Amino acid sequence: MKNALTRTQLLTNGDMSTSSLTSAVLEIQYLDDIGVQLNFTGTPTGTFQVQVSADHQQDAQGNVTTAGNWVPITFSSSPVASGAAGTVYLDIATLSAPYLRVVYTRVSGSGTLNVFATGKSLSA
Repeated sequence: MKNALTRTQLLTNGDMSTSSLTSAVLEIQYLDDIGVQLNFTGTPTGTFQVQVSADHQQDAQGNVTTAGNWVPITFSSSPVASGAAGTVYLDIATLSAPYLRVVYTRVSGSGTLNVFATGKSLSA
């Protein structure tokens, strides 16, 4: 049986007029491919990072037991909001990290951000 992550919302109606936003942490152990969708409204200008951690730990209820260190994933084209509403989809293949989160860093403008994730394993 394949492992799969049904659509999960990591950030709901985040205020993009603040200096930065950080989504909830998503445990992605036993998943190989992850999709992250960023939906934003308004006129935000800023950058997005998908960050991963190998040393972050949390219990089954999502309580952080070790904050860990977060490292951004490098993409060939950096995901950005460039002054208008939009949607960005990031398809991340063969990701080995056990934890993931999304960070938005504001440059200017405002808007609302919603972050969704999904995933699956490659083999049964």
